[in-house]
Amino acid sequence: MKVKYITLMALSSVSGLGLTSCSEGEDGKPGFCARFYKDFIAPIFGDEKEEPRAGMPPLSGVSVMNLQQCTVPIYATWFGQLRGTQQADIKAEVAGRIISQDYIDGSPCEQGEVLFHIDDETYKAVYDMAAADLEAAKSAVTQAEIAVEQAQQDVDRYNKLEKGSVPQKTIEDALHAKRRSEALLAAAKARVLQAEAALNNAKINLDRCCIRAPFTGYASSSTVSVGDYVAPGANVLTRMSAINPIRVDFMVTGKHVLDIVKQTSFTAGEDMAAPFSTFEVILEDGSTYTHKDANGNDVPILGKIKTMDSEVNASTGTVSFIGEIPNDELRLRSGASVQIKAKIGEEQNAFVVPKSAILSSMNHRFIYVIGKDNQPYGIDVILGPEAMLDMPNGDGKIVKMPMQVVTARPGVNAAGQPRATIEEILADIGYSNPLEAPVIVSGGQMAQIYATANMGMKMHGITQGFGIINPEGRAPYIYTPPVTTTPSVTAQSPTPAAQK
Repeated sequence: MKVKYITLMALSSVSGLGLTSCSEGEDGKPGFCARFYKDFIAPIFGDEKEEPRAGMPPLSGVSVMNLQQCTVPIYATWFGQLRGTQQADIKAEVAGRIISQDYIDGSPCEQGEVLFHIDDETYKAVYDMAAADLEAAKSAVTQAEIAVEQAQQDVDRYNKLEKGSVPQKTIEDALHAKRRSEALLAAAKARVLQAEAALNNAKINLDRCCIRAPFTGYASSSTVSVGDYVAPGANVLTRMSAINPIRVDFMVTGKHVLDIVKQTSFTAGEDMAAPFSTFEVILEDGSTYTHKDANGNDVPILGKIKTMDSEVNASTGTVSFIGEIPNDELRLRSGASVQIKAKIGEEQNAFVVPKSAILSSMNHRFIYVIGKDNQPYGIDVILGPEAMLDMPNGDGKIVKMPMQVVTARPGVNAAGQPRATIEEILADIGYSNPLEAPVIVSGGQMAQIYATANMGMKMHGITQGFGIINPEGRAPYIYTPPVTTTPSVTAQSPTPAAQK
């Protein structure tokens, strides 16, 4: 009976089975493990209440895929925020009432296109007054020039007369008059410059009554209505953003920071070099930002790193990145949150299995392989990176399949001996070439029970009756991509009216 409880405890460690299910069920009847022991294990161990009989029946209904080995790209993801490559709050630069909105909310606008009109009557009057002042100043210059010319003629005439024929005071008065007229001319010319400046300022203010797009981009919804009074710099009338390409800001954190700093180099005259130069964008619904290629296939749209900060932020331990993403179809908008996915390295000659081949038990992860003796064997593994890889499918095709990198759990076993590698473990069960080992992808939970029972029997010296995988009852694993939408039943079935 001691063997019975040892075996039940071993079975209870299987993922999804607790001790309660190994003692009795909800209906008071023996639980699954108890029934399993009674039907299959007890006869092998020779329970005193039953005669020994055949061992566990061969297990069927499993699918397998040989262990794969390849180079696996290592990706990392970070959260990012989209924003325009150019962004601006549009405000009034002159005071007045809005008399028209000349764009449609959220529409594209070309640089220089009018967004709003402010009542410009007052500014037109100021412009006209400045224009009149300029003309008056120019007239004053003409008069001053005539006065200078006359004064010069008087001086010239006196200089031609014989000395002494004209009183000296008269000559001096003529010279003083010339200098006064020249000073008046200079003042008149200065007033022309002032009038021109006033006219130019009046024209600027008049032009500012037409609020224009500072660059080509998209204008958001207006925050004001026709008739609202606006003051210079006080109201944000709308916001503009240039979003093709669109900018993304993100920060690289944690264990990647040191690697990034080590791998980064800068060459004068070239763009900032980073450990990755391109990246993919994952949208808020989890899908990848893609476009259709010439064959109609979805291809990721790659962004490009534009700037990497030269320092690690002392308070957050992060490095800031700025990237740009093509946005020809304008599906990305400023302010949206995205994830940035970038390749930061690769793992050479990694062992990979389909993700569905991984089983859990007691905080450990296992894969189960079928030995040359058709028994299932569990390998305690550490999970590495995940990746979508081109893999041989069970139907003879090569398909994109979610694969998981696995390595044997390091450390020492209960006896204090170093744990073996995956290659060494597979060699012990008959596979000198690890890529010949069939990994159980579906049906692994029952295989886990069989492997646990086999291990318990071997520990107690039992040499026969082990649970095996039926060679006739296993099939190649065929990957079926997940379906993200549920077909409409009503769309497939004709309506009663249509049936008539």
